[in-house]
Amino acid sequence: MMASYLINWRAVIFAMLPIVAIAIFTLTIAVAYGQTTAVANGPQNYVLRRVEIWALFYRGMVAAFIIGAVVQGATVYCAWRFRESNRKTWPPRKAEDLK
Repeated sequence: MMASYLINWRAVIFAMLPIVAIAIFTLTIAVAYGQTTAVANGPQNYVLRRVEIWALFYRGMVAAFIIGAVVQGATVYCAWRFRESNRKTWPPRKAEDLK
């Protein structure tokens, strides 16, 4: 009963993910090319495309750096926590082996 409930939610998330990604991508491109609602009323201010594109690139690089640092930190933590020389990760000994 519970497994079918999870599979349905996975299917919904799997179906919605591309739609959300395309919507975000479309909004990003619209901002980069200056196609906003203000254009319909007439050219009131100009958007420098190269500045907006570099700003988006900079935001993406900052996000990628943060995610990379988190993943690297998790990898170092797991490697340090579960190393072979750590006594906490050794299997428990039996009383006969201690004698």
